[in-house]
Amino acid sequence: MKGLVAAVSDAVPDGCRSKSCSKEGCTLSVGIAKMKRVLVDLDCEELHIPRSRKRCDYVFVGEKRTVGEKRTKAWVAPIELKSGRFYAAKVIDQLQGGAETVEEKKWLPDDGAFQFVPVLAHGRDLRIKQRNELRSHTVHLCGQTRRVALVRCGGRLKDVLDDR
Repeated sequence: MKGLVAAVSDAVPDGCRSKSCSKEGCTLSVGIAKMKRVLVDLDCEELHIPRSRKRCDYVFVGEKRTVGEKRTKAWVAPIELKSGRFYAAKVIDQLQGGAETVEEKKWLPDDGAFQFVPVLAHGRDLRIKQRNELRSHTVHLCGQTRRVALVRCGGRLKDVLDDR
């Protein structure tokens, strides 16, 4: 059985894989010790995603075998980066578009178990209205439905994956 990271790595062109998660003044650290991972830049032309399609900035796929556990933990995280102002509804649409791209391109094996974590990295303090709107909507992938996890620009993806 092929793992999630290997399956996505095989399905995605080399030029669409990224080592760092950074766009328009917002960065997110994706380095996690002893974790296999692949980070897909959804703006990559080689993916042939129609320009009219809403999509997030990246999709992170990671796997980690924990000491003492027989199973490998895996995560799939669409990531949107926003350093300035944004509309919560648009962010939800972008994250959902990223999740739909993963499904439509069939990047994940049918037997792959994973935790789904849609992520917004933001640079500004969230207004109550934005936070409430983000909390009231969900994103869907392969039968999983989740609320958006929030992290500040410059933060670590590990912090929101550990909570799941």
